[in-house]
Amino acid sequence: MGIERLLFPTKFRKGAFEFLKKLMVFKKVGLKEVKILHVVEKEKVAFDLAGYLKDLEEKLKKEAESKISEWIEYLKDDVKITPKIVVGIPEYEILAESKDADIVASGKPTSSFIKKLFFGSTTLNFIVDINKPTVLAKLEDSFLKDERDLYEKVVFATDGSDPCKRALEFLKSISPIVGKVELLSVANIERQEKTEMFKKMVEEYEKEIKASGVDVEVHLLEGKPSKEIVNLATYTNATMIVMGTTGKDKFEELVLGSTSHRVMEMSKIPITMVP
Repeated sequence: MGIERLLFPTKFRKGAFEFLKKLMVFKKVGLKEVKILHVVEKEKVAFDLAGYLKDLEEKLKKEAESKISEWIEYLKDDVKITPKIVVGIPEYEILAESKDADIVASGKPTSSFIKKLFFGSTTLNFIVDINKPTVLAKLEDSFLKDERDLYEKVVFATDGSDPCKRALEFLKSISPIVGKVELLSVANIERQEKTEMFKKMVEEYEKEIKASGVDVEVHLLEGKPSKEIVNLATYTNATMIVMGTTGKDKFEELVLGSTSHRVMEMSKIPITMVP
């Protein structure tokens, strides 16, 4: 699994550029190109009583071009930057562009899932359908001021499912930028699971991670998975959570939430979700 092309959709929120700079760590594992995607939302320029708002569209595009030009000037010696500014529906444009990317990175929602279900969230709308590893981060000062690299201390949560196996392969593929892995499996007490169920699987994961040259520590816990994952990330002062995503349908993902999506909402540090 190579990381040569990164898709970075942005609305130019505060902290977005600082997040992009942190993502330059992928240069150490082959990153060659970053596509910066800005979508002028169709509903903002479509129609009012005066018809199509062409002048507003041009104004918004020029503002985006100016901002991206500043970013390119700063990063031009680090990596190739390809800008794309389109009018459309953000989640559809992101999904379309992700087909040519190896990894996607985006800011993540700050409100609850139910609120976002009614008021809308680009991230929630595309994350349930995307089939590429996706790095999500709340664009807040505590994360941006951390001078450590994104994958310096990783909490890797697994239940042995196929997405978790793919998350393991992802971690191995970026091993040169991974400092230490806190390998975690949580026996769900609501399902009356026991840690013994996951011991053999975790031992196999531990061997593979060590074989890739990365230091690893194992944690077998009982509890509510999303809570235990976030708690361990806090306790170990982690810089990233990595986990596979589940294959629920869109309604279940948005309303009921999988463990990975609950973690996405709860975590104050970045999370890499691998489908």
